[in-house]
Amino acid sequence: MDKMTVEQAVNACAGEFKGDRGFFDREITSLVTDSRKVIPGGVYGAIKGERVDGHGFIGSAFDAGAFLVVGEKDFDPEGKGVYVKVPSTVEAVGRVAREYMKILDIPVVGITGSVGKTSTKEVIAAVLAQEYVTGKTLGNHNNEIGLPLTCCEMDSETEVAVLEMGISAPEEMDYLTGIVQPEVAVITNIGVTHMEILGSREGIFEEKSKIYKNIPKEGLVILNGDNDILSQVKDTPAGKPLFVGLEDKNDIYAEDIREEGLSGSSFIIKGLNCGDLEVHIPIPGRHMVTNALAAAAVGEYFGLSAGSIQKGIASVETVSGRTNIRQVNGITVIDDSYNASPVSMMSAIDTLCLADGRKICVLGNMYELGDDSLKMHRQVGEYAASKNVDVLFTCGDMAKEIAEGAKGRVGDIRCFDDNEALVKELEAVLREGDAVMIKASNSMKFGDVAKALMGDG
Repeated sequence: MDKMTVEQAVNACAGEFKGDRGFFDREITSLVTDSRKVIPGGVYGAIKGERVDGHGFIGSAFDAGAFLVVGEKDFDPEGKGVYVKVPSTVEAVGRVAREYMKILDIPVVGITGSVGKTSTKEVIAAVLAQEYVTGKTLGNHNNEIGLPLTCCEMDSETEVAVLEMGISAPEEMDYLTGIVQPEVAVITNIGVTHMEILGSREGIFEEKSKIYKNIPKEGLVILNGDNDILSQVKDTPAGKPLFVGLEDKNDIYAEDIREEGLSGSSFIIKGLNCGDLEVHIPIPGRHMVTNALAAAAVGEYFGLSAGSIQKGIASVETVSGRTNIRQVNGITVIDDSYNASPVSMMSAIDTLCLADGRKICVLGNMYELGDDSLKMHRQVGEYAASKNVDVLFTCGDMAKEIAEGAKGRVGDIRCFDDNEALVKELEAVLREGDAVMIKASNSMKFGDVAKALMGDG
């Protein structure tokens, strides 16, 4: 973060400030909401969380060198910097990020969808990075707090930003697009994640489609044309959307897909202005082919050469918890532990089935699926059975329905109520040559299960 002064940040917060105006002309170095990450010259946003109240660390933030602290309670900085009291720290942090994005003045590629945001973001960023200094969402910084932090992690050298925009409730996308207005908007799909809150798949689409409600006329909207809801979109503020997908009805589609096990897929991209383009993506799964199509479309929009698009798609790497494949003591571990929905869980099962050896599924609860949640869990179990999974481990009350769906068709099914017991049993069962896939909603903390198997725990 650079080129933004304390005075600009204070004005953006629109609150009541106390402190030394002598700090006003100093440049800010960072924006954080974790007091342990404060660096000299930084801004600290004190947020009251479910377990920890960040206001208790305001003094230590100033001691660590923060120029500016924003919070909801009274505080006197006693000459150490500037303090701004606001009605909502979260909203104030968002205002600072919005002002900073105006200063950077760079194009933004915004990505949303029920599943696949992170993997799509990674491919798009890998492509754009071939010719542009590219900023991107790190970790899970894609919500009302994470997005502002992501924005402020970039500096004036950044030429384009690729940002996930995740929502789980009404009006959240309005807030996020108030911070960054994408020039290019990508929607990966409309599934059932967050249906418990948003009511229906149509409700999910209504909220997520707000990502392009104010897109400029010269911008671009990219939609997954294989998705039943997205394929019905006729018009956007930028005109007709560009549809990508595996079916040849789409504007940009894949042909001659050659799945190469866990090494990924090779295929031909059809529909680009540069003509047919043969590419290889090193991450397995047909969904990654669709992600690569979106990345190619974004690359072409930004004027990349065919060679750069090829090179970018071939260079993409996995991130922890998302189809991260490791070989550990002769066992293939597929860590897909960061969150889950029925669609993504079935896709992960497909990926497991590309591996050699005995195939072991480790599946946990999926949350926020609405009234049909248990039915959807059973359908996942039925799907696992149809793919001839050899061993099924489940953890959690709802995941028992996964086991129920696979009952009678998967020979070895084991159900657990806690991760510790699951890991102990799993380690006893695994043998050289096995492939094991791990997936559940994030609150199940299956990342710890993956780390234990990989020796990182």
